[in-house]
Amino acid sequence: MIAEEIIRKILKPWIPRNLISEELSGLYGNAVLAEMGQIIEYYNIYSNGADFPVSTESAYIPSNMRYKLIKSLIDKEARFMFSKSPDVNLKAVGTEEADRDKVTVYQKYINEVLKHNHFKSNLIKAAKDCFIGKRIAVFCNFSEQYGISISFVPSLEFVYDTDSYGNLTKIIAFYSLNNAELSNDQRIHKKKYWLENGFCHVTEGIYDGAGKLVETVIEDEKTAFPYIPAAVIINDGLTGDMQGESEVMNLYEYEKMYSKLANADIDAEKQGMNPIRWAMDLDSNSTKDLSIAPGAFWDLHSNSGESDNKGSVGVMETQLNYSEPMNTTLRRLRDSMYELIDMPVVSTSDLQGVVTSGKTLKAIYWPLIVRCDEKFLVWKPKLEFIIKCIVDGAFYYPKAAERYTEEKLREVDYTIDIINRYPLPEDEAEEKATDLSEVSSQSMSRKSYLKKWRNMTDDEADEEIRQIALERQIMEEAYYPKE
Repeated sequence: MIAEEIIRKILKPWIPRNLISEELSGLYGNAVLAEMGQIIEYYNIYSNGADFPVSTESAYIPSNMRYKLIKSLIDKEARFMFSKSPDVNLKAVGTEEADRDKVTVYQKYINEVLKHNHFKSNLIKAAKDCFIGKRIAVFCNFSEQYGISISFVPSLEFVYDTDSYGNLTKIIAFYSLNNAELSNDQRIHKKKYWLENGFCHVTEGIYDGAGKLVETVIEDEKTAFPYIPAAVIINDGLTGDMQGESEVMNLYEYEKMYSKLANADIDAEKQGMNPIRWAMDLDSNSTKDLSIAPGAFWDLHSNSGESDNKGSVGVMETQLNYSEPMNTTLRRLRDSMYELIDMPVVSTSDLQGVVTSGKTLKAIYWPLIVRCDEKFLVWKPKLEFIIKCIVDGAFYYPKAAERYTEEKLREVDYTIDIINRYPLPEDEAEEKATDLSEVSSQSMSRKSYLKKWRNMTDDEADEEIRQIALERQIMEEAYYPKE
């Protein structure tokens, strides 16, 4: 796939350089522009597989099948990390019942906002973009007309800048509105946030493919936020790294060699399936267009007078003596790719008769769990910040938030805790017994137990506890009737 086709497919169309260079000047701006070409290539490798050299000097057409191992591994990693979406829990700082009631309203409000934005499914897609394109941005927008939106933006559609403490001072998002070929017909939506005099400002405009302003959507609007309601999540990287690392870059050479060897093996097998047929001391007219169909009859004539020997025919079969070394090499390349992202190299057949409990499966997946926990150390504070933006926005823009809650949000001190979960089976019987013993020793509340194991809401758990108390009272009065 040539560069122009890749650009149209991914950026739809390419963002004009001047729209980026006017926002990020100097060495950093040039580095961002150069990096975008690399990221485009990473997306191309993810979608189409790693390219490898194909010989054009052969008498046959060589195989050119790309094994998309990188795509498979990145998809598996993202699914393992977020297929069970994180639990978003809000808790009151105080111990009074009134504070807990206020935070309960917060929790319902957050749940509704996340539900309407398809937060769970978008989180998996965002993880894939982050692993491929080094980073993603999360925007939180408030509109009286459209409500609250949470947008995950891939690295090719935003640029940003920070202060010396790593806090966002400016972030600009670009989004193509059409797929027109001519630059005059292209339309690119640009939205810019920046800090000025202690408040976040925003401007929006629509530009053509040459970077010329076509329409101003928002001139310069001062928002109610004292910070930019957006966050940037970096994939891996070192201290002070604003770009991150791509999983594709680390896996590319292995997939390239894997595809090259696997295709060479396919070509050898094809040649072995169609062996070379030879004829010696036979009349060329009798050997012309010989049929190889089952039951075919060959009427052959020797070249009399040219040789005293009788004519003969045969085939030259390819001996595939390299098959076992080839399989070993391919397996080693594949295992190396799995080990690079700490993915266990096991199949369903390997686990039969071995896995007898959730603890055993956790032990097998432990390196991948540790890897995902490391990545979540970056994701967690950013997602908690977005939750804070949603809560603060309810006070700054109540008209946008009122469609998600019937109760008015009242100010209260609260904490946000996001807990990630992984799709591994638990030893539920043992864990339930442990939780029940904690309920008996009053180190765990009945309400927490019901919410955890019965998937009840706060109201449903409260109603169940009241019913349990009522039944206990009825039974006690039955044994000890009142006078």
